[in-house]
Amino acid sequence: MNYFRTFLRLTICLVFIFTSGIAFANPPKVPLGLVINLKGTVSISKDGHKFSPITHDSFILDGYHIQTGANSQGDIIFLQQDKMCRILSDSHIEILNGYIKKVTGKFEDLESSQNVLKDIDREFLNAMKYTMSRKSKKKKEKIKVKLPKKVSVSKNYSMIAWESCGPEFTYRLTVGSNTYDVPSSKTSAVCFKLPELKPGDYKYGVEVLKAGDVVYKPKKTKTLTVLAESDLKDFNNAKSLIDKIAAGNLLLIGLRLEQLDMNGAAFDAYNRYFQVNSDENQMRPFLIRACHSLKLKNAKMEQIQLFNPEGSGARGLSR
Repeated sequence: MNYFRTFLRLTICLVFIFTSGIAFANPPKVPLGLVINLKGTVSISKDGHKFSPITHDSFILDGYHIQTGANSQGDIIFLQQDKMCRILSDSHIEILNGYIKKVTGKFEDLESSQNVLKDIDREFLNAMKYTMSRKSKKKKEKIKVKLPKKVSVSKNYSMIAWESCGPEFTYRLTVGSNTYDVPSSKTSAVCFKLPELKPGDYKYGVEVLKAGDVVYKPKKTKTLTVLAESDLKDFNNAKSLIDKIAAGNLLLIGLRLEQLDMNGAAFDAYNRYFQVNSDENQMRPFLIRACHSLKLKNAKMEQIQLFNPEGSGARGLSR
């Protein structure tokens, strides 16, 4: 296994930390790999003492320990390396400075991972910027829907989202010459799956209604782009690889959707991921970043509180 690449990636991450305009009082640990294909009893520990069993794909960070029971095993995809490895039964390994330190037992190399985790460390550090929040006095805000300047959708990923004005309000979405009635939302975000539209750019906006009367109408429209299949070649290749190696991991799929500005679909994918994988809290910055991109202020604050329940969300960040 080429450990030099792991060392190089960690070096690049440290350079990014000190040149990105964000100073980390305690530099965050970046994801170094993903444990998949679990069989039997597989447990993870952050310190080598307290182990918790895992039943689904789990990201690993530097310093983590992985332990397998009798007749148990798990595969690890390492960040930006050409090979994966399998931890065999009755084994215990530690990830130290990006290297595998065998404590007991055995592991073996597998075939190429084909870089299924490509860019996840860089994207993670970028997403960490959005976990910082400052406490501010609550003000009674006017009924208004803030939309991103530009958002993209596709035939199979057509979710768009905006912040809810409250459960008593409904919405009227206009995309080009098409109008859609959108019901109220019980959550802090309104999500709507667009019917199929021809590829191209459309002007879109959202009106807010209460008891059938329009109480907010946007002064300016934003741009919504419907991507053609030809625009999705790289994404489809990445998704096929994820489905093949990491069994449809929604966090990895959400990351690739974000890279195409399909932030509504990414927000939906991340939401569904954390509904099932709530213990993967260290990866929550991806969902926080998607909320920021969609101007979902309340949803963003909710996720920041989950990410760092003991504070305001700064988590060692300072400008």
